[in-house]
Amino acid sequence: MPATISDHCHQPSFADRAKRSVPYLIKAVIVLAVLFLVSRTAPLMPAWGIALCWAILSAVSSIAFAYPFVINKIRRQFTLEKGGMLARLNEGRTVTLIAGFVLAAVCTAGLILEMPKWGALEWALAVLAVPLYLAVFALINRWLGKEYTPLFSSAKAILWTSTAVGVLLCIVYGIASFLLPAPDYASASEAFLATPQPFESSPSALMTEAGLLGSLADGLMAYGSSTAAHTSAVGYAVLRVVFVASAFFGISNLLTLCFLDPQELRRVFAPLNATDAHAKSTRMPVVKKFVATAAVLPVCLLALFLAADAKTAAVMQTEEYTAIEDAVRQQAGMAVYVLDGKYYDEQAAQALLAEMQQRSESLSAEARETLTPLINDSFDARLENVDGYLDWYYSLPADYERLVNMVTGTAEEFVADQFTAKIEEGVDDTELDRQLEGFLSQMESLESETKERLQEYEVSGVPEWLITTKDALDLSAPLEPTQKMLEASERFGLSAASGVGAGLVAKHLVNKAATKAFYSKVVSKISTTVGSRAIGATAGGAVGTVGGPLGTLVGIAAGTAVGVGVDYVLLNIDEAQNREPYKDEITATIEEERAAMLALVQ
Repeated sequence: MPATISDHCHQPSFADRAKRSVPYLIKAVIVLAVLFLVSRTAPLMPAWGIALCWAILSAVSSIAFAYPFVINKIRRQFTLEKGGMLARLNEGRTVTLIAGFVLAAVCTAGLILEMPKWGALEWALAVLAVPLYLAVFALINRWLGKEYTPLFSSAKAILWTSTAVGVLLCIVYGIASFLLPAPDYASASEAFLATPQPFESSPSALMTEAGLLGSLADGLMAYGSSTAAHTSAVGYAVLRVVFVASAFFGISNLLTLCFLDPQELRRVFAPLNATDAHAKSTRMPVVKKFVATAAVLPVCLLALFLAADAKTAAVMQTEEYTAIEDAVRQQAGMAVYVLDGKYYDEQAAQALLAEMQQRSESLSAEARETLTPLINDSFDARLENVDGYLDWYYSLPADYERLVNMVTGTAEEFVADQFTAKIEEGVDDTELDRQLEGFLSQMESLESETKERLQEYEVSGVPEWLITTKDALDLSAPLEPTQKMLEASERFGLSAASGVGAGLVAKHLVNKAATKAFYSKVVSKISTTVGSRAIGATAGGAVGTVGGPLGTLVGIAAGTAVGVGVDYVLLNIDEAQNREPYKDEITATIEEERAAMLALVQ
């Protein structure tokens, strides 16, 4: 005959402990195996499967919850007069069975919701609880066995052991969780999405909602309730503690069920006057109405679950958001930016854009401070060359040089070449080109870096109901300071990819000058001068033919001499009339280009 707990309340022998421990260990292993199977299949079960599993586990677990309280009723019954009103009331078991079933249902619900998320730590604690239960019971029993009679000391030992094991599991879990490295989440929504959601695709609508609530509590605890929105976050922290504690106390209570043999469990339904001696010698009778009560309770739970699941499914079909979804949206709703059809976490993207805007403004200011004096020095040097260009332009050698070069080129090419050569004489833009190219490269890199880092904050797999706001993402605003310079540089023909290139400023200066009136006059004058000199030389040669060949040579020489004199006079007249207007136009052209270059860095 199997040993009862009361057999071990007064210094049990090794054989007695073995009789109790071996069946307990076998049953505990079976219970853990069943729980592991439930943890893997619960997310896939239909509503009726979840309801049946919950009802059965709650029913058997409720017996262990009720056991110590029924034993306490036996103790109380000894103090009451048989047949009295108080004795009849004490004999009742309905309230005790209902209370035990409610506690068992809560703990079982915690197990069903939590076990699919368990990792190595949680399962290790569940396995550790098996020998821990024996050790705690032995310690408590050693003391209680000296203070109470066997029957009543056993009930107290069971109650205290079950409570102590549940508390110890919670404490060890809390310490281990505290010591493990905590993930760093930027927002409550990120923490919620990172939390395992095994019931997300459950066939049961009610379990899907319950899973969301559990994941929300997990996420807010991971993120930190102090930073979560609304003061109700404390309530979710309490809810998380309830989920964890109910699961571990559920394990502890199931171990109590394993520790009790069937004869002891019958006491929950037996008459209170059944003695310990009677329990050992014969099979203890049970009160049918108590058994019926215990049988009806899981059926009621099954029906309530299926009704609630159907109602939840109907709400999910008709309402935009369920109550749980709305609660999740309030606490962990996600605001996103939309760019090219992709979603980006708004909070993280805002932080990135704020950083990039600061860097863009800083880089733009640095470029302005560095390039402005270099640009001014460059154009100041060109302004200093204007008088030199005009001195050369209004000299006879330059006049004849223009005449000679017209033989191999056009007037426009010659004017452009000479204008560039004289205005750019002694101008060194090497440092300006280097600095400008460097800043353009940094600005282009900043734009590329922004786009690359933004990809880190792309969110995918986010349910639409969790998104609270959607806004279009504009990258141009935060990068406006540097983007403005890049766009202006492209219009100016500058880029870090192609390089600034030597002579680019001079080229733009010539192109700008070509649109001015003085430039057109210079080109026109060259063409006219070439024609007049050809006519003068021909006329001189014709006059000299009267004197023969020698006369022809003398006539050409005379015509040339006269032409030189005329050229000198005409140059001086042209200079007196046009030098200052030309200078003003050239200066204005250079200043326009200076303004255009300075606009790049403003």
